[in-house]
Amino acid sequence: MASDPETKGIHKYVARYLRGLGRMDGLRVVDVPAGAGRTCKILHEAGAEVVALDLFPEMLQVDGLEGTFADLSEPLPVEDGWADLVICQEGIEHLSDQLSALEEFNRILKPGGRLLITTPNLSNLRSRVSWFLMESDMWRRMPPSEVDSIWFSEGASDRLYFGHLFLLGVHRLQSLLRIAGFRSEERLRTKTSITSVWMTVVAWPVLWLTTTLAQLRYPRKNRHISPELVTPVFQEHRDLNLSFTTNACKSIFWVQRKAMEVPEARARLKDLTRSGQGEH
Repeated sequence: MASDPETKGIHKYVARYLRGLGRMDGLRVVDVPAGAGRTCKILHEAGAEVVALDLFPEMLQVDGLEGTFADLSEPLPVEDGWADLVICQEGIEHLSDQLSALEEFNRILKPGGRLLITTPNLSNLRSRVSWFLMESDMWRRMPPSEVDSIWFSEGASDRLYFGHLFLLGVHRLQSLLRIAGFRSEERLRTKTSITSVWMTVVAWPVLWLTTTLAQLRYPRKNRHISPELVTPVFQEHRDLNLSFTTNACKSIFWVQRKAMEVPEARARLKDLTRSGQGEH
Protein backbone atom coordinates (compact mmCIF):
# COMPACT_ATOMS: atom_id res chain seq x y z
CA MET A 1 0.00 0.00 0.00
CA ALA A 2 1.43 3.39 -1.01
CA SER A 3 2.16 5.85 1.78
CA ASP A 4 -0.01 8.95 2.10
CA PRO A 5 1.85 11.97 0.63
CA GLU A 6 0.14 14.14 3.28
CA THR A 7 2.28 12.43 5.95
CA LYS A 8 5.62 12.68 4.18
CA GLY A 9 8.45 15.18 4.53
CA ILE A 10 8.05 18.83 5.40
CA HIS A 11 4.59 19.05 3.83
CA LYS A 12 2.82 17.52 6.82
CA TYR A 13 4.14 20.31 9.06
CA VAL A 14 3.08 22.98 6.58
CA ALA A 15 -0.33 21.33 6.17
CA ARG A 16 -0.82 21.18 9.95
CA TYR A 17 0.08 24.86 10.31
CA LEU A 18 -2.23 26.00 7.51
CA ARG A 19 -5.18 23.92 8.71
CA GLY A 20 -4.67 25.44 12.15
CA LEU A 21 -5.40 28.87 10.66
CA GLY A 22 -9.01 27.86 9.93
CA ARG A 23 -10.99 29.52 7.15
CA MET A 24 -9.05 31.80 4.80
CA ASP A 25 -11.89 33.44 2.88
CA GLY A 26 -10.58 36.43 0.98
CA LEU A 27 -6.92 35.74 1.85
CA ARG A 28 -4.59 36.20 -1.13
CA VAL A 29 -1.84 33.58 -1.24
CA VAL A 30 1.09 32.94 -3.58
CA ASP A 31 2.49 29.40 -3.48
CA VAL A 32 5.89 29.13 -5.18
CA PRO A 33 7.09 26.58 -6.15
CA ALA A 34 3.63 25.02 -6.16
CA GLY A 35 4.56 21.60 -7.59
CA ALA A 36 1.60 19.24 -7.86
CA GLY A 37 -0.43 21.52 -5.59
CA ARG A 38 -0.72 19.71 -2.25
CA THR A 39 -0.47 23.01 -0.39
CA CYS A 40 -2.59 24.86 -2.95
CA LYS A 41 -5.38 22.33 -2.39
CA ILE A 42 -5.48 23.05 1.35
CA LEU A 43 -5.52 26.79 0.71
CA HIS A 44 -8.16 26.58 -2.01
CA GLU A 45 -10.46 24.41 0.11
CA ALA A 46 -10.11 26.90 2.99
CA GLY A 47 -11.39 29.72 0.77
CA ALA A 48 -8.12 31.48 -0.09
CA GLU A 49 -7.48 33.12 -3.44
CA VAL A 50 -4.44 31.17 -4.62
CA VAL A 51 -1.83 31.96 -7.25
CA ALA A 52 0.16 28.79 -8.00
CA LEU A 53 3.57 29.48 -9.52
CA ASP A 54 6.08 26.92 -10.72
CA LEU A 55 8.71 26.22 -13.36
CA PHE A 56 6.43 23.44 -14.55
CA PRO A 57 2.86 24.75 -14.06
CA GLU A 58 1.43 21.78 -15.93
CA MET A 59 2.24 19.65 -12.85
CA LEU A 60 -0.54 21.32 -10.84
CA GLN A 61 -3.37 18.89 -10.07
CA VAL A 62 -5.98 20.89 -8.16
CA ASP A 63 -9.54 21.23 -9.43
CA GLY A 64 -10.45 24.86 -9.95
CA LEU A 65 -6.84 26.10 -10.07
CA GLU A 66 -4.47 26.69 -12.94
CA GLY A 67 -0.70 26.90 -12.60
CA THR A 68 1.33 29.84 -13.90
CA PHE A 69 4.94 29.70 -15.06
CA ALA A 70 7.42 31.48 -12.80
CA ASP A 71 11.16 31.31 -12.31
CA LEU A 72 12.31 32.27 -8.82
CA SER A 73 15.50 33.69 -10.28
CA GLU A 74 13.41 36.28 -12.17
CA PRO A 75 10.66 38.79 -11.23
CA LEU A 76 7.42 37.03 -10.28
CA PRO A 77 4.23 37.65 -12.30
CA VAL A 78 2.40 39.17 -9.31
CA GLU A 79 1.55 42.82 -8.62
CA ASP A 80 3.27 44.82 -5.90
CA GLY A 81 1.64 44.36 -2.49
CA TRP A 82 -0.95 41.87 -3.75
CA ALA A 83 -0.42 38.94 -1.38
CA ASP A 84 -1.35 38.45 2.27
CA LEU A 85 0.74 35.28 2.42
CA VAL A 86 3.60 33.83 0.39
CA ILE A 87 4.62 30.18 0.77
CA CYS A 88 8.05 29.08 -0.42
CA GLN A 89 8.31 25.40 0.38
CA GLU A 90 11.66 23.74 -0.43
CA GLY A 91 12.56 26.32 -3.06
CA ILE A 92 15.19 28.72 -1.69
CA GLU A 93 17.96 26.08 -1.63
CA HIS A 94 17.80 25.79 -5.44
CA LEU A 95 18.65 29.45 -6.08
CA SER A 96 22.03 31.06 -6.63
CA ASP A 97 20.63 34.54 -5.85
CA GLN A 98 18.56 33.90 -2.75
CA LEU A 99 18.42 37.54 -1.67
CA SER A 100 16.73 38.63 -4.92
CA ALA A 101 14.04 35.98 -4.43
CA LEU A 102 13.40 37.13 -0.85
CA GLU A 103 13.17 40.73 -2.02
CA GLU A 104 10.61 39.61 -4.62
CA PHE A 105 8.56 38.01 -1.85
CA ASN A 106 8.75 41.33 0.00
CA ARG A 107 7.61 43.21 -3.12
CA ILE A 108 4.49 41.13 -3.70
CA LEU A 109 3.48 41.04 -0.01
CA LYS A 110 1.25 43.63 1.63
CA PRO A 111 2.74 45.55 4.56
CA GLY A 112 2.63 43.14 7.50
CA GLY A 113 2.09 40.16 5.18
CA ARG A 114 3.59 36.80 6.08
CA LEU A 115 6.14 34.54 4.43
CA LEU A 116 6.19 30.81 5.18
CA ILE A 117 9.56 29.42 4.19
CA THR A 118 10.94 25.89 4.50
CA THR A 119 14.29 24.43 3.49
CA PRO A 120 16.57 21.56 4.60
CA ASN A 121 18.40 22.49 7.79
CA LEU A 122 22.14 22.64 7.19
CA SER A 123 22.63 23.79 10.79
CA ASN A 124 21.55 20.72 12.73
CA LEU A 125 24.52 19.05 14.38
CA ARG A 126 24.53 16.00 12.14
CA SER A 127 24.68 18.25 9.07
CA ARG A 128 27.41 20.42 10.65
CA VAL A 129 29.61 17.37 11.21
CA SER A 130 28.77 16.09 7.72
CA TRP A 131 29.80 19.44 6.27
CA PHE A 132 33.11 19.22 8.17
CA LEU A 133 33.76 15.73 6.81
CA MET A 134 32.41 15.92 3.25
CA GLU A 135 30.96 19.40 2.58
CA SER A 136 27.64 17.59 2.29
CA ASP A 137 24.50 17.73 4.44
CA MET A 138 24.81 13.97 5.07
CA TRP A 139 28.10 12.16 5.51
CA ARG A 140 26.86 9.24 3.39
CA ARG A 141 26.58 11.54 0.38
CA MET A 142 29.19 12.93 -1.95
CA PRO A 143 29.48 16.74 -1.95
CA PRO A 144 27.27 18.64 -4.41
CA SER A 145 28.64 18.48 -7.93
CA GLU A 146 27.73 19.17 -11.54
CA VAL A 147 26.73 15.49 -11.82
CA ASP A 148 23.82 15.50 -9.37
CA SER A 149 23.14 19.17 -8.67
CA ILE A 150 21.72 20.19 -12.05
CA TRP A 151 18.20 18.87 -12.22
CA PHE A 152 16.48 20.38 -15.23
CA SER A 153 17.13 22.15 -18.47
CA GLU A 154 14.45 23.75 -20.61
CA GLY A 155 14.36 22.06 -24.00
CA ALA A 156 17.36 23.01 -26.08
CA SER A 157 18.07 26.19 -24.10
CA ASP A 158 21.10 26.73 -21.88
CA ARG A 159 18.96 27.58 -18.84
CA LEU A 160 19.96 25.50 -15.80
CA TYR A 161 17.89 24.49 -12.78
CA PHE A 162 19.82 23.49 -9.72
CA GLY A 163 19.34 20.83 -7.09
CA HIS A 164 20.62 21.30 -3.53
CA LEU A 165 23.66 23.26 -4.66
CA PHE A 166 22.77 26.29 -2.53
CA LEU A 167 21.77 24.80 0.82
CA LEU A 168 22.01 27.33 3.62
CA GLY A 169 22.12 27.32 7.39
CA VAL A 170 19.98 29.25 9.84
CA HIS A 171 22.38 32.18 10.26
CA ARG A 172 22.69 32.89 6.56
CA LEU A 173 18.94 32.53 6.04
CA GLN A 174 18.23 34.78 9.02
CA SER A 175 20.60 37.45 7.69
CA LEU A 176 19.15 37.34 4.19
CA LEU A 177 15.61 37.64 5.54
CA ARG A 178 16.55 40.66 7.66
CA ILE A 179 18.29 42.29 4.69
CA ALA A 180 15.13 41.72 2.65
CA GLY A 181 12.93 43.45 5.23
CA PHE A 182 11.48 40.49 7.18
CA ARG A 183 11.21 39.85 10.92
CA SER A 184 10.77 36.49 12.62
CA GLU A 185 7.31 35.57 13.86
CA GLU A 186 7.62 31.81 14.52
CA ARG A 187 10.26 29.11 14.16
CA LEU A 188 8.43 25.81 14.11
CA ARG A 189 9.77 22.38 14.98
CA THR A 190 9.92 19.75 12.26
CA LYS A 191 11.07 16.14 12.26
CA THR A 192 14.06 15.63 14.54
CA SER A 193 17.26 13.82 13.67
CA ILE A 194 17.95 11.31 16.46
CA THR A 195 21.67 11.58 15.72
CA SER A 196 21.48 15.36 16.09
CA VAL A 197 19.54 15.06 19.36
CA TRP A 198 22.23 12.89 20.92
CA MET A 199 24.96 15.12 19.58
CA THR A 200 23.20 18.16 21.05
CA VAL A 201 23.04 16.53 24.48
CA VAL A 202 26.74 15.64 24.39
CA ALA A 203 28.00 18.86 22.80
CA TRP A 204 25.76 21.35 24.64
CA PRO A 205 28.38 22.66 27.12
CA VAL A 206 30.89 23.30 24.33
CA LEU A 207 28.22 24.80 22.10
CA TRP A 208 27.06 27.15 24.86
CA LEU A 209 30.61 28.19 25.76
CA THR A 210 31.80 28.92 22.22
CA THR A 211 28.59 30.76 21.34
CA THR A 212 28.75 32.90 24.48
CA LEU A 213 32.44 33.75 24.03
CA ALA A 214 31.86 34.72 20.40
CA GLN A 215 28.93 36.96 21.35
CA LEU A 216 31.00 38.70 24.04
CA ARG A 217 34.06 39.14 21.85
CA TYR A 218 32.56 40.22 18.58
CA PRO A 219 31.22 43.69 19.57
CA ARG A 220 34.72 44.66 20.65
CA LYS A 221 35.87 44.09 17.08
CA ASN A 222 33.18 46.44 15.75
CA ARG A 223 33.46 49.47 18.03
CA HIS A 224 32.53 51.83 15.19
CA ILE A 225 28.97 50.45 15.19
CA SER A 226 26.47 51.57 17.81
CA PRO A 227 25.96 48.81 20.43
CA GLU A 228 22.27 49.74 20.57
CA LEU A 229 21.95 48.54 16.99
CA VAL A 230 24.18 45.46 16.93
CA THR A 231 23.45 43.90 20.34
CA PRO A 232 19.94 42.68 19.37
CA VAL A 233 21.35 41.22 16.14
CA PHE A 234 24.07 39.25 17.94
CA GLN A 235 21.59 38.10 20.59
CA GLU A 236 19.22 36.81 17.92
CA HIS A 237 22.00 34.79 16.30
CA ARG A 238 23.12 33.49 19.69
CA ASP A 239 19.59 32.28 20.41
CA LEU A 240 19.46 30.65 16.99
CA ASN A 241 22.74 28.85 17.53
CA LEU A 242 21.59 27.42 20.88
CA SER A 243 18.04 26.58 19.81
CA PHE A 244 16.92 22.94 19.96
CA THR A 245 15.04 23.52 16.70
CA THR A 246 18.26 24.62 15.01
CA ASN A 247 20.42 21.84 16.38
CA ALA A 248 18.06 18.87 16.16
CA CYS A 249 15.45 19.41 13.42
CA LYS A 250 15.96 18.16 9.89
CA SER A 251 14.19 21.09 8.23
CA ILE A 252 13.80 24.81 8.74
CA PHE A 253 10.18 25.99 8.89
CA TRP A 254 9.92 29.69 9.64
CA VAL A 255 7.05 32.17 9.57
CA GLN A 256 8.29 35.67 8.75
CA ARG A 257 6.48 39.01 8.80
CA LYS A 258 7.12 41.77 6.27
CA ALA A 259 8.35 44.54 8.54
CA MET A 260 9.47 47.10 5.98
CA GLU A 261 9.87 47.71 2.27
CA VAL A 262 13.21 46.85 0.66
CA PRO A 263 14.42 50.51 0.40
CA GLU A 264 13.73 50.97 4.11
CA ALA A 265 15.62 47.75 4.88
CA ARG A 266 18.58 49.05 2.87
CA ALA A 267 18.55 52.28 4.87
CA ARG A 268 18.64 50.24 8.07
CA LEU A 269 21.73 48.43 6.78
CA LYS A 270 23.46 51.77 6.38
CA ASP A 271 22.67 52.55 10.00
CA LEU A 272 24.15 49.23 11.11
CA THR A 273 27.42 49.72 9.26
CA ARG A 274 27.92 53.48 9.33
CA SER A 275 31.13 54.62 10.97
CA GLY A 276 31.19 57.44 13.47
CA GLN A 277 30.17 57.75 17.06
CA GLY A 278 26.46 58.01 17.67
CA GLU A 279 25.48 57.95 13.98
CA HIS A 280 22.28 55.96 13.58
